[in-house]
Amino acid sequence: MTGNQSKKHQKRSRGSDAAEKVSRSSDDRTKRRRTSEVNDAPMKQLATPSIGDPPSQDMEKRKGSAPWSFSRPVGGRYSNLDPILTKDEAYLFVGLDTAVQVFSTSTSRLLRTMQMEAGQRVIGFKICPIDQDTLFIFTSGFVTKWNWQEGKRHARWGTISSNIAVDLPTIKIEEHSATYFSVGTQKDGKREISPVGTTVLRTNENLNTIKIAYEGRVIFASDGTHLFLGTTAKSGLENPESAQYSWREATLPATATSLDLRESSSTKGPEAVDLVVGESDGSILIYQDILNTLFGRNTDKKFSPRKMHWHRGPVSTVRWSMDGNYIISGGQESVLVLWQLDTGRKQFLPHLSSPICNVIVSPSGNSYVVKLADNSVMVMSTREMQPSATVTGLQLASEVGGHRDPSARKPFGSVAVLHPQHPERLLVAVPASHSSQQGSQRSNAAVLQTFDIRANSHISRQALARTNTTTLNVSPEGSPIVAPDVRLMDIMHDGKWLATVDTWTPHPRDIEAIASSDSTSLLSEVFLKFWKWNASSDMWELVTRIDAPHFSENRSSTVLGLAARPYSHEFATLGADSNLRFWRPTTRHRSGLKTDPSEPHLDTWKCRSSVDLTGWLDNADVPLKSASISFSEDGSVLAVCLPSDSGSNDGLVLLVNAQNCTVHYRRTGVFFKNPCSVRFLGRYLIVAATGSVSVWDTVDDVVKPIHLSDSVGTVDTWSPLLAVNSRTQSFAIATRGTDSSSSNVHKKRRKLRFHIKIYDLPSLNLVFQENLGSCPLGLLSDAYSGDYIVVDATASVQRLGCLDKASQKSLQPHEVTSHLNSGLASIFSRGQERISNQAIDEDSSAGQSKGLAGVFGETPSFSLPSISVLFRNVVRTLGSS
Repeated sequence: MTGNQSKKHQKRSRGSDAAEKVSRSSDDRTKRRRTSEVNDAPMKQLATPSIGDPPSQDMEKRKGSAPWSFSRPVGGRYSNLDPILTKDEAYLFVGLDTAVQVFSTSTSRLLRTMQMEAGQRVIGFKICPIDQDTLFIFTSGFVTKWNWQEGKRHARWGTISSNIAVDLPTIKIEEHSATYFSVGTQKDGKREISPVGTTVLRTNENLNTIKIAYEGRVIFASDGTHLFLGTTAKSGLENPESAQYSWREATLPATATSLDLRESSSTKGPEAVDLVVGESDGSILIYQDILNTLFGRNTDKKFSPRKMHWHRGPVSTVRWSMDGNYIISGGQESVLVLWQLDTGRKQFLPHLSSPICNVIVSPSGNSYVVKLADNSVMVMSTREMQPSATVTGLQLASEVGGHRDPSARKPFGSVAVLHPQHPERLLVAVPASHSSQQGSQRSNAAVLQTFDIRANSHISRQALARTNTTTLNVSPEGSPIVAPDVRLMDIMHDGKWLATVDTWTPHPRDIEAIASSDSTSLLSEVFLKFWKWNASSDMWELVTRIDAPHFSENRSSTVLGLAARPYSHEFATLGADSNLRFWRPTTRHRSGLKTDPSEPHLDTWKCRSSVDLTGWLDNADVPLKSASISFSEDGSVLAVCLPSDSGSNDGLVLLVNAQNCTVHYRRTGVFFKNPCSVRFLGRYLIVAATGSVSVWDTVDDVVKPIHLSDSVGTVDTWSPLLAVNSRTQSFAIATRGTDSSSSNVHKKRRKLRFHIKIYDLPSLNLVFQENLGSCPLGLLSDAYSGDYIVVDATASVQRLGCLDKASQKSLQPHEVTSHLNSGLASIFSRGQERISNQAIDEDSSAGQSKGLAGVFGETPSFSLPSISVLFRNVVRTLGSS
């Protein structure tokens, strides 16, 4: 019995696909209080547990009427908050937008997740200086107290203002007590600094950073341009709510992008504080004893900070070492720099996988924690500078400004597939390098990441196209040198072959000398690559690269569609040249060398046949701008959806016989505008276009449109996502709409809404509908469990499963084919390709060799049938063996 099968016997909830313990408070299982009902009074004592509310009647009624439900999200993009190491450096805390995760540094595995309530965004988290088992998590409107060892929330309090940044000093007042300092926003837009809710400073400057020193006697805040320093007497800190602070203000010579404080020993006073500032121009400023120099306590001397400069871009993070002899900095260069202050020498740790976002020093000073822009966190020793633990999340490209590229046919990061033999593995195309700068151009996806969505862990990463991670990615003229972009990807049913299409286009500034209307397309490079799985190395090996698989007039044409043929080692591609090509592997013969029959033969991929579709188009001289293709479930039919060029070819769908590569049927009026995605489900063909979603019954030749607009939003021209599931006989659609109720008349400023809807076949009844919190980037289907997989812009993955249909027995591949033979395959009167006897024998022998694995399969525990059914199947299997 495999490891995955043994996990199925564990008692866990429906959403626990990931192998971590997700900690939720009692409010997540019950009806949450409204903000107005929470005690918003400022509290200093953080020890009184909150009282749970009764269950929500609406939620219970919803569960009874809608069997579809979401699981807890896995993955997620790490927020720009400093990670935390415990004193013994055994555990690492990393923040997400709505949760805090705890990892073991010895295994780099996720221990548990402390999830916040819906709508609450984490702005900070600190370990209690008194009790190391207590973790305080700060959100925009609440403060929560957790026992992170047990994963239980003990208390929660509301705040008067909306917090932006917080800090927790090492102050001890009483047992089980703590004091926090925060920067918040008032209703009038002003920023205020508050220790435990008592305002000590109010200003019009947009403060976004707060640092506390000397147990709260020194408060430091900044907005990037101005520095505010508040000091108080030691006696006044015994009661922080009544403490009086003296404030000073200074202006920085440049915009600060990072800063760090350090309590230093000085003969001039007990409150000596050193400040280091990283600036937007790449320089680093060091202020020694800022109380006597920068803020003018000693006005007789003019002070100039020490300036160091190596970074060519903004300094993303800067830190003091524990002894104060070193400065650690990082930025866009993917290089960690150690500055020795006494000698002025620099030490470099180059060639990191991505730009550096955050660096912290462990409490003992023996380790550095480096957070990178590619959604990974690394713990390394300060002596050997070797990583001891690495935590890697889902490395999807982040959206620029919260919007997708308008010129892209699909949203960012949507090139993803599930492994057919291991549905817990998500294969997704991710960028080779990321950028931590806001507003920068999205990186092209040139790397394949394999992520385990059940265990919530990274598996592997390899390049699919040429990358320039460790080289300068800016030309002498300042234009970026981009990597190719993987736009299409698909995998065979047995998981042995993978096909990708990557495209590279030169920067317009690089071809100004030969500028013409067709220069960009003339110099574009398009590659079709076939990869074979190597079980010994656990990597995909490149077998064949096809340069310009589609071309017209001696130039490369864009590949618009890629599809793997079920139960056959064959791929199909459709290009902008209106040609449909079928690709198949053949044995590679080496000239002059004898082939040993005992050795495994070498494969190469070649075009088996080509179908010219220009005769079915009204304007054959114009290249295709959009198209979509998909095979039927038995692999006998290929559906080709072509864009609407005129009224006569509005919504054109061609059915191609995959065996003899001929067009057997033509149907118009199936959809409107440009096709985005097409899928077969039995005899039904579901087409999602920019203007419609429709279902075509290919046997009865009846087209039924699906109305996507509703009362809460209107659907725009955004490409909808489509997925089908043969086990539940349903299909899911993810769409984007704008809030029609918004009072703003400008469409660009309307609030975007994202929806997912599930329809049942053949009744076409809407069985589930839900709003999505963020933009969906991928919608996939798990054929084993019957779940839908949603990948969103926050790099989170959620399962959407049906409890009523989860216990139904899934069909084997040969059973699916037998059902389809009476459906789509019977449309054609001349010949039909059957599955070879060899393939059926392999499937049957594999099923016999699995033994108990055939009973449990890869189905999650929440999708297994009843205990009586499992017991009967186990007895039957053991009796026949």
